[in-house]
Amino acid sequence: MSTPRLPQVQRLIGLARSNGIDVRATLLRVLVDQFVAERHHPAAEVTRFGELVLHLLDKADEADRRLVAEKLADHPQTPCIVARRLARDSADIAAPILERSAAITDDDMFLAVQSGDPAKARAVARRADLGLAALVVLEDMDDPQVRQALADRIGGTVQPVAGPREPVDADLGRRFLAGSPDERETLIAGLVLGASHPEPGPLSMSEAGPSLEMAALSRREGALARAIAETFRLSLQTAERIAADPNGEPMVVAARALDLGREATTRILLFAHATVGTSVQRVHGLTALYDALPRATALILVESWQAADRLAAKPRSGRHVSVHAPDASDRVGARQASTPSARSGGRRETPLAAIKNRLGDKS
Repeated sequence: MSTPRLPQVQRLIGLARSNGIDVRATLLRVLVDQFVAERHHPAAEVTRFGELVLHLLDKADEADRRLVAEKLADHPQTPCIVARRLARDSADIAAPILERSAAITDDDMFLAVQSGDPAKARAVARRADLGLAALVVLEDMDDPQVRQALADRIGGTVQPVAGPREPVDADLGRRFLAGSPDERETLIAGLVLGASHPEPGPLSMSEAGPSLEMAALSRREGALARAIAETFRLSLQTAERIAADPNGEPMVVAARALDLGREATTRILLFAHATVGTSVQRVHGLTALYDALPRATALILVESWQAADRLAAKPRSGRHVSVHAPDASDRVGARQASTPSARSGGRRETPLAAIKNRLGDKS
């Protein structure tokens, strides 16, 4: 970090070098205080700060590490290496970082929850931007404080017994298909957060439907969409949107609903999605989504697609009919004109001519 910004640091380093005094604890506190005093730092300064603090943390006592974690938890530029080091510390030190720091990733949250320390799990559960993988693990924990923290996120309280199941909203599936990857993850997280939601009702799915994996591996045009439509009893239009989606999340939902497994899902993504298959990072992200996505949530989304298709297929009442639209007599005339006897008489009688004849129009 630059000398003009940290004059005290330079004096401490000079003192330590000249007199052999151990000033590491003081240096750590001063470094952190100087860093948090400003909200924005150049990238090189952030990197240097991270290197210095990481080195000093190994020699700092518990009280100093707790102080550092509390001060850095809310800073927008806290280096990831420092946040990750503090997140691995004991629970009382890690808690502010796990609960508030923007520097830790979804993977860091997941590892903290998986560590087996209930206090760390509770800290992650209180985050405003809880990662999906961590959320799924938290949902399986039998910890009253974790359950209450998750319930508080959606403004509710923990319900010991779930009430009658409401019909799945058809708009869920529509919004999922129309959303960006981030919006889709948020929607899934919202569904998972409905901790008391019961298992979805019996879905209409074909047990003898064609294999999605075989359809994808065949690479025949439209084969995967037809397999999806037949397997899930969806319209071909909806199935095509699932099969052709460039980001791949709808296909992961379909695979998870069938419980195809990670390997089969990966093969489908590689063969069926040219844009996804060329990005190793994207494939890893989608397979991670498959692992984190509860099957019940995938089934709810599939059920929502089915509900949306049923709504789209319903005839609309009170449909406006143009004054120029043919009436029943037109259709009768058309059928009569298409009979062999009518065709044998020469030129085919048009519906309009049939109407004129019946009305006695001699003109």
